[in-house]
Amino acid sequence: MDHFYQSLPAHPDFKSSFEKNKFASVPDDWFILITDIAGSTKAIAEGRYKDVNTAGGLTAIAVANVYGHMDFPFVFGGDGVTFLLPIQFLFPIRSAIADTIGQVKSVYGLELRAGIVPVQQLYESGAKLYVSKFNASPHYNQCSIYGDGLALAEKWIKTGGDESFLVRETEKITSADFTGFTCRWQDIPSAKGEVISLILQPLDSEYDKAAKVISRVLNFINAEFGDEVEYHPISVQYLAPDSGPYLQKEALAHSGGKKGVKYFLRLMKIHLEMLIVNISMKYNLPLRSGHYELKRLKQYQVMSADFRKFDGTLKMVISSSPKNRHALEQYLNDLSKEGKILYGMHVSNRSLMTCILKAGESQEVHFVDGADGGFALASKMLKEKLRN
Repeated sequence: MDHFYQSLPAHPDFKSSFEKNKFASVPDDWFILITDIAGSTKAIAEGRYKDVNTAGGLTAIAVANVYGHMDFPFVFGGDGVTFLLPIQFLFPIRSAIADTIGQVKSVYGLELRAGIVPVQQLYESGAKLYVSKFNASPHYNQCSIYGDGLALAEKWIKTGGDESFLVRETEKITSADFTGFTCRWQDIPSAKGEVISLILQPLDSEYDKAAKVISRVLNFINAEFGDEVEYHPISVQYLAPDSGPYLQKEALAHSGGKKGVKYFLRLMKIHLEMLIVNISMKYNLPLRSGHYELKRLKQYQVMSADFRKFDGTLKMVISSSPKNRHALEQYLNDLSKEGKILYGMHVSNRSLMTCILKAGESQEVHFVDGADGGFALASKMLKEKLRN
């Protein structure tokens, strides 16, 4: 087992990791795995934004179940996940992702793309790649990734010049394990009326200057919106269990995409678990499941929500009033005119959440995105600005 990432100190909060150069170079015997949903914009236009999020998030639990825990670097981007992983996991993870490609096609009718690039190859091309982590909650250390290595890896994968980078469905040797994947919450209304999905890219490649810009933006958000708890997109009072078709899709994901005995048993198990949880929350019963006190289930969702991250771009989901949003747009436009940043933004009135739990490890993360397109549409806006 490679303990590089586990031995990194976890900084106390998100902002602290930008105050000084606290990133460590990724070992050259690691690799980058990048996944995303092809045609996500079209699927979102068809109202399938939750399918896009959950299908993209499946890769995280598939990798976690190969790795054995969740203390490894990964960043959720709305329609996919970027991972940094040690080389000894290359072959089992390739197989798990290959199977996930097939499962996503079967369950969601979407095309999951995946590519793997050795870090050593990036370093030989002159690229840099750094990682740090901060303590997002007692149950989750979240990574931040910096350097031009990610952008170069994505370019190599998407241009298709070297097909050895691509992961194909035919590479499946063993089945992916999605134990711990759940999607059981309705879209979550904003307490302030709006939900902002923001992707911001510093234009200076020097870490110190880029980090300074990010710190300025975070300081502005804190001044305009208040502390994190005030702009956190997930609120306990607005969390409501889902009872719609996504429960069926969760069952399908766990049954190999086929409706048979295994599917119906899984669906019954999901409904039974939800019944027990709802009774425990309603009557404040002291029931437990793993590290969970079921009566406090909503609090756990808020505690380990993945609503701000950095992977070379600042990604945030923010609960906002129209007044706060206009102030933020004006501030970001001013920074853009100064040539310091470019950004993409999408505004909805709700957020959505995909939950990843590592059974037996007391580890969890709840991926958060804005509804109706969120990060995917913010990314589209940013890419158009970059092209221009």
